[in-house]
Amino acid sequence: MIQFFALLLFLLSVSLTARSQEQPLSWGEFVENMYEEVKDDEDNLDDIQQRLIDLEELHRHPFNFNTATSGQLSALPFLDNNEIDQILLYLSKHRRIDSWGELLLIKGLRFESIRSLPLFCTIGEESIEGKTPSRKPTHSFDTRLDIPLYTRKGFMWDDKLKTTPYVGDKLAHRMHYKLQTQRAEIALYASKSTGERFYDNYGGYVALKNIGFMDQILIGDYRIGFGEGLVIGRGSPGKSNTNARTPQGIRAQQGFSETYRLRGMVFGLNFGTFEAQAFASARGLDGTMTRDSSGIQTLITNGYHRTQSELDRKNALWELLAGGHVQWNKQVEHHRFFIGASGLWRHTTRPLIPRPERTRATVYRDIYPQGQDWGTVGVNYGWSAYRWSAAGETATSFGGWGTVERISYKPSERFEAGAVFRYYSDRFQSAHATSLSENSRRQNETGVLLRLAARPWDMILLESYADFFYFHWPRFGMSSSDSGQDIMGQISVAPGRRHHTALRYNLKRKSVRDQMNTSHRLKLQYAFTPHERLRWQCSALLRCYTIDDKLQTRHLGWGLVQNLRMRLLRQRLQGVFSAGYFDSPAYLCSIYLYEPALWNSTDYTAYYGQGIRSALTLRWSDSLSKSNRKKIWMLELKYGVTYYFDRDIISSALQQIFSPLKQDVSFQLRFDI
Repeated sequence: MIQFFALLLFLLSVSLTARSQEQPLSWGEFVENMYEEVKDDEDNLDDIQQRLIDLEELHRHPFNFNTATSGQLSALPFLDNNEIDQILLYLSKHRRIDSWGELLLIKGLRFESIRSLPLFCTIGEESIEGKTPSRKPTHSFDTRLDIPLYTRKGFMWDDKLKTTPYVGDKLAHRMHYKLQTQRAEIALYASKSTGERFYDNYGGYVALKNIGFMDQILIGDYRIGFGEGLVIGRGSPGKSNTNARTPQGIRAQQGFSETYRLRGMVFGLNFGTFEAQAFASARGLDGTMTRDSSGIQTLITNGYHRTQSELDRKNALWELLAGGHVQWNKQVEHHRFFIGASGLWRHTTRPLIPRPERTRATVYRDIYPQGQDWGTVGVNYGWSAYRWSAAGETATSFGGWGTVERISYKPSERFEAGAVFRYYSDRFQSAHATSLSENSRRQNETGVLLRLAARPWDMILLESYADFFYFHWPRFGMSSSDSGQDIMGQISVAPGRRHHTALRYNLKRKSVRDQMNTSHRLKLQYAFTPHERLRWQCSALLRCYTIDDKLQTRHLGWGLVQNLRMRLLRQRLQGVFSAGYFDSPAYLCSIYLYEPALWNSTDYTAYYGQGIRSALTLRWSDSLSKSNRKKIWMLELKYGVTYYFDRDIISSALQQIFSPLKQDVSFQLRFDI
């Protein structure tokens, strides 16, 4: 660790005299930065994966920056409303940019946005001619097969059951097909997880765009979000940017998640300054019954159907949703105003009874949704100008209420300050809300988030936030109300296009089972890019976890990760090799290792114990036609191996592997025609 700190100090001294050059983010860096937001929140990992799948589709099919519309820019969550307005204003005056360096001339555009935009946009000559998109339909098809080279306990014969606990085989498989034209899109998908029988998850959608005053009509699987996501949202914002928006509007379901999708019909209207959306959904939910079978005690959201008991819980009830949103937008020179209203009605075919047995240990369930019918209405509003930006949403569920208010100020191009206040009462019920929260549920919480960002020199970026939260009602495992803090500080140094160094520290204090637990995280990362086809990255991680008990129990874990990315044979072959070592004595101080994954998937896993993790990913892509470079095929292979030095058994229960060695192979094939 001493050598890495010495290297950081050396780069800092060099950067003061080096000439600054903005270094665009790689896709791997972008993914890793997003996962840093939720590394401790397992409830939001699935949501982040779905957002990344949506963004990866945009990354694969970038739009022309010089002809970008407000809707296209709004799909990028790292851009706030003020930045979108400034981009459109600059393009209206100058018509186009000829290089990414010109982004520095756009007022109010943050350093992170400048580095991220090249991942989703292109700049080319076609913007001069104003060519329209091709009217020819395009087809895309991809299929993936995961093969574990080990056997879990769930696949072994059980004498009591007279069969294996898992009803399916070890393989995991998925398929996805999409037909796209200028105004229509059709998609179908099917998947099965390890241990599931045949294709357990399937769906699709039909979407029509720009039909008269109708902005979009979609039938099938979709996601939707409005305002701050307090009534309904399709993605939660991170803490690093106080202007971060929950993804808004209508978006087709691109991933395979069974948890965050809606299934039904949605349409949107656009009349210039006025827009409206309406939606309806009917889908089955998994749940466990009460002992007397009078209702549902717990909703299950993991989507697994591997054992007979999990199959019995499948579609235990149906959820019916209906709602809508209207919003008025107004642009006056550098000022933008908007105000909107959202409403949602929810009904379940079986009543929710979260606390059938009144015991002191389950008092936290007293504030969970009960019954069969709920309604939520809210008002969202906002205003932005060159230096100021403010927005918020206030909603009521007719038994409680909640509000989210945020404000941001940029006194100069090198400094930004912001704050977010949130309050969710104990009785506020909004099952599909995804606004900023420390809890997985948007209720029983008051919090204030403060953020500062500064760039004293072109090559140095300083970022920090402090989140203070308070829970009014006892949470799971708690006997009274409690509070906590989440504080982060990061320094990034980019003396040139070849070098990039970042040091991140995070402190989090939160009570668990009536004891205050404190987590310290330190991450040092250095990336070297000697050539556009070669990139090496090294990360050192340290974590200390302290429990405020009589013994002041302390756990210390650390890890080291190396990533090497190469592009060969005219960039048709891409290879990524990652190798990591972790030494963590307990799950509480797990080390999170990020490794590049196959297309349309993510891999950010927590490890504890003592061991190594290595993975090799190879991707071969080539054009199917010399006349049309957009018609391509892609074949991917990933091999991963994990070996533990301190154990002979991996995992527990039916997931047990009776070996310290775990190996897996994945294949993926994709066609874009």
